[in-house]
Amino acid sequence: MAENAKQVGIKNSWSLLTFAKAHGKMQLGSFTNQLTGENFRSCIFTDPETEARTFVNFSSNMGELSADQIKAQKDDLQVVELESGNFSLCQKGANSWEDVELF
Repeated sequence: MAENAKQVGIKNSWSLLTFAKAHGKMQLGSFTNQLTGENFRSCIFTDPETEARTFVNFSSNMGELSADQIKAQKDDLQVVELESGNFSLCQKGANSWEDVELF
């Protein structure tokens, strides 16, 4: 059961390169949280045919990366789709869940 608990909240995942091929050009953008006023960066993928934009947040466990860092780590990064419909960029195989040994 512990193994299934680790997957709660994730609907799908792709390598960064596979996601980029499907969703278009990747860029980094700076944004401001309208509720807190906090500045943050996010990845934006723009489909060249439809100009549809897909926003991918940085995993809070990984933190924000620069364009150079993403390029250097591109083979070690993945995009996950959460049950909320949001996307997150994280390390491949990264597990943000911490086991709690109750028994």
